[in-house]
Amino acid sequence: MDVYAKTADGVYAVDSRQRIVYWSPSAQQILGWKPDDAVGKHCYDVIAGGDYEGQRFCRRNCPIITAARRAKPVGNYDVFSRRKDGSPIWLNISIILPPEGGRNGICAVHIFRDVSERRRSEQLAQTTLETVARFSAGEEGQVETKPYPPPGPPLTQREVEVLRLLAAGVPTEDIATTLGVSRSTARNHIESILAKLGVHSRLQAVVYASRHGLI
Repeated sequence: MDVYAKTADGVYAVDSRQRIVYWSPSAQQILGWKPDDAVGKHCYDVIAGGDYEGQRFCRRNCPIITAARRAKPVGNYDVFSRRKDGSPIWLNISIILPPEGGRNGICAVHIFRDVSERRRSEQLAQTTLETVARFSAGEEGQVETKPYPPPGPPLTQREVEVLRLLAAGVPTEDIATTLGVSRSTARNHIESILAKLGVHSRLQAVVYASRHGLI
């Protein structure tokens, strides 16, 4: 497995029982788990990935390991996971099936990379489209039909970071974890953003920021 130690992508390999038998240095860098912490554990306990709707995807006998056992190729896919410190992360995972039916006890090799930024952009675009559609249909009443107020005091760099997380639909508790601050501090940042932008909700703040190129 030495060849996988030279890639910037994270790599882990599992046996037919879904126990991790290899964990690369890049995997540790991306997710925070040391090899001694990960090897021997079930992959679904370490990655604990969810799908686009927040449902648990990584589990015993998941579709990926089932296909691997049958030597069927699997396309790359995204899962929502968390680093060892609890901070959220989106991973894109590719699967390599070992030659000769999985010798050396390896059933599947997973190669993954952090795609959180792409996911945030996709979610922002989706949120904006849905919001515009609701506004056009008149579902938001008169609040959003009025022009936004002129820009107020500039946002700080930290407030821009918070705003990007809001655009990705990240809740306050996870924003606090991601930024390494308390929940009350994260809430104060959000309230400051709303005040500076002259809006009354997180959704309005995201739409405002999108229209004015703040994120």
